Amino acid sequence: MSAFYKAVNWNRQKYLYDGLLAGSVAAYLAIFTGVTLLRDGNATLETALIRGLGTAAFVLLTIILAIGPLARFDRRFLPILYNRRHLGVTMCLLALAHAAFSVIQFHALGNLHPFVSLLTGSADARHAGSFPFEVLGLVALGIIMLMAATSHDFWLATLDAPVWKALHMLVYVAYGLLVAHVALGSMQSGSSMVPVVLLVGSAALVFGLQIAAGWRERRLDRAERTASGDGWVDVCGVDEISELRATMATVGGERIAVFRYDGKVSCVSNVCRHQNGPLGEGKIVDGCITCPWHGYQYLPDNGQSPPPFTEKIATYNVAVRGGRVYVDPRANAPGTRVEPARIGDGAPSADDPFYVGYHPAAPASIARGVRTAAIGLICLALASGATLAATQDRADPGVFEYGQLRTLNGQIREFPYPSLVVPGSGLTDREAAFTRYLLVAEGKHGAQRLTAGLDGQWADLHGTRIARGDREMLELAGAGVTVTPPAPNVRLGIPMPAPVSLGRMTLKGEIVDSKCWLGVMKPATGGVHRGCATRCVSGGIPPLLMTTDASGKMVHYLLTDASGRSASAFYAEFVGRRVELTGEVIQDADLPVLRVEKTVVVW
Repeated sequence: MSAFYKAVNWNRQKYLYDGLLAGSVAAYLAIFTGVTLLRDGNATLETALIRGLGTAAFVLLTIILAIGPLARFDRRFLPILYNRRHLGVTMCLLALAHAAFSVIQFHALGNLHPFVSLLTGSADARHAGSFPFEVLGLVALGIIMLMAATSHDFWLATLDAPVWKALHMLVYVAYGLLVAHVALGSMQSGSSMVPVVLLVGSAALVFGLQIAAGWRERRLDRAERTASGDGWVDVCGVDEISELRATMATVGGERIAVFRYDGKVSCVSNVCRHQNGPLGEGKIVDGCITCPWHGYQYLPDNGQSPPPFTEKIATYNVAVRGGRVYVDPRANAPGTRVEPARIGDGAPSADDPFYVGYHPAAPASIARGVRTAAIGLICLALASGATLAATQDRADPGVFEYGQLRTLNGQIREFPYPSLVVPGSGLTDREAAFTRYLLVAEGKHGAQRLTAGLDGQWADLHGTRIARGDREMLELAGAGVTVTPPAPNVRLGIPMPAPVSLGRMTLKGEIVDSKCWLGVMKPATGGVHRGCATRCVSGGIPPLLMTTDASGKMVHYLLTDASGRSASAFYAEFVGRRVELTGEVIQDADLPVLRVEKTVVVW
């Protein structure tokens, strides 16, 4: 609404507000991704953006929920509260982008629809270490999107204020779900405790402010005035009410606001019809009670919004006796005119600046306070982004030469999983009689279909190199396989030692998919990567067991069934979880293989 009772969409203040908001979000993302990539050479831009978008949305939601109680304690936050919906919609877009990129990164290009994969991963809700934290985030996102979609006043008018308000109070449910989502995700990824401490701190800030504001309001309710013998309630002295302002009280179980203006006193309900804002904290502007939250206006004598607006609030009969203001606790029907009580000449209006969002400019004193509050919130958000980026765990080492195709000539080995044995050192720097490249297809698929029937054949393979430590892999591009004779100077048989049994062992560790672990994804372990690993392993990518030897060094074993055949689909439900595997260990030249006979889930 405006002083001229015309709907206003945009003005200079809103352009400045949204420009500052967009710039702050861009600065946050730039700082987060920049710090992430500069401090860790193994980090990837995709992961940095996913985390940056998610943390930006969470920080913004924390600020949104803090603004309400802060505005009750300090009026400098009221102008920010006035346009808080813009923050909410921006937060929703950030959360949606985070979710979309995460689903694409971890669940796309597999053997299931990404959303089906998200909902049917190998998570186990019985244990915190394997709880499907993604689902918590998905539910929270649904609530946030519903709130953003209904943020326009069209829905407020269509649903009516109580229903709309109840719907938007679900934001606290969404916030609780997001706290659990982030906490479980951090725990399952094995990250440092600093993000968890910041998470707990932000939740304590939000709920602490809400409790403090509620406790402050509780005092008003507990000080409910009682009626005298004639049924009227002595509310306050006339001199206790500032000109054009109000005194709030609780009578008959309801909050009221008694306004003083132009030598008169009027009493109305304290609850704005828009979003239940506290009218008593507002001011009479241009002859109308103006809500401090969003500028909705009502005439003080009848509680009606000026035409063409139709909102109405309850009014109360009021009288002045001996300098005291008395109110009949029985409310009149909304919009009922009540003759104001006269108190003589009106007191001169004090210099009491008040923010009205539809006015072209805020009063100078309020503008200075708003700048201070806004700069403080922006600095807090940017500092949080830098801290979160700087305290992430280091990304796993690994090489994924995306966009750089290579051609290798060697002998295909189809079992237990497709591989290419290349004479000599291949693409590696070390001297070796041969180099084995595990083979996978593009996306989350193994190479079984591409190499079927080619066991022992020499071929040219075209693809992208993936490597970590001494383990090599090739992601085949397209068909990727061209059968050729061996090079003239290469013997037909590659000298490889015969497989040797190392005996029956029981090993504990985590099952991962080899493609992501070797370098394609970072992180490639833990619950954060579970959905992606499930799709990769079920799609035929060789599963590995990550464990440590007696010296604490990490080692990996290729997993097969008890007979030594591929068994990717079987291991898909165990990825991202701690397991205990028992079986015969075979040293197949450079490749340790565990022929699993028994699987026990530790957690």
